[in-house]
Amino acid sequence: MFFAKLHPLIVHFPVGLFVSGAIFELYGSFRGEKIVAQAGAFNVQFGFWSSLPVAVVGFLGLRSIKLKDEFSLFVTNHILFTLSTILIFFGVIFLSRFKDTIWGKVLYHCLLLVGLFTVLNAGFYGGELVHRFNLPAG
Repeated sequence: MFFAKLHPLIVHFPVGLFVSGAIFELYGSFRGEKIVAQAGAFNVQFGFWSSLPVAVVGFLGLRSIKLKDEFSLFVTNHILFTLSTILIFFGVIFLSRFKDTIWGKVLYHCLLLVGLFTVLNAGFYGGELVHRFNLPAG
């Protein structure tokens, strides 16, 4: 139960890094402000590396929760969007090597947008689990 209670407390750090990083990087790239784009890239990378231990804590916490039918779909969606977020931002970090090419830049920015979508959805479902279904206490 310790990990189930710890996960909602620490998850906000990588989420904030992912969201601010994606927004800063998109804004900086499209407005031609390199410093803002670099700050966004740093946030995305730091968010990725800090999301890994948070995901491990979440999976360990999931083991101590009894899944009920009323919120099992929310847990499934939360896990799906969380894993998607981590994989997409890994792809973003990998594609940062190819930002100098046209196809690399387009794919890079598209993945940033998709990653922003997935991290916000993972946060939505996680928030529903905590606030609507009162997990981990409920």
